[in-house]
Amino acid sequence: MMKVLIALIPLLAVCAGQLNNLTNSQELDPAGNFRLNWEVIPETGDIVLEIQAKTAGWVSLEIVTDDGKYADVIFGGYNDEFNFGYVEDWSLEWTPGAHLLPIPDASKDIVLQSATYVDPTTTLRVKRSLNTGDYYDVPIHSGQMPMGWSYSATDAYDSVHAAAGFVYITFY
Repeated sequence: MMKVLIALIPLLAVCAGQLNNLTNSQELDPAGNFRLNWEVIPETGDIVLEIQAKTAGWVSLEIVTDDGKYADVIFGGYNDEFNFGYVEDWSLEWTPGAHLLPIPDASKDIVLQSATYVDPTTTLRVKRSLNTGDYYDVPIHSGQMPMGWSYSATDAYDSVHAAAGFVYITFY
């Protein structure tokens, strides 16, 4: 039995390393306040996304369809007042002339892996499938994809963002 446990240690270290060392990274904010790190987990169909933003409030990442009409919204953060991380799975459809408000996705396809706040940075790490099969989720595909990002100075869901932007990211 001990030989089996010893043999499993390297395998566990490799698996843990896949989740701890995200090899892809892109600064989304030209001011340097919002970075996305990610790693596609081989042979699982999953991706780990880690947002690092210089804020004490919420962060959001919008995975946008290639035509720019629809977005899968990852919204979350770390509430340092109550010491807990949170994440929401929302969707957003752009309607000309309408005020954009995301709606909750009934199928929660995002798994919160960790959330921290260490002054001045909030870090949110989530895992999801590249293609969840959910109508309200945007599949992540290889090549260039449009992405939106934003963050707020507070954790209040209804607070206005302090900064936001739109970029293209090339995945695996």
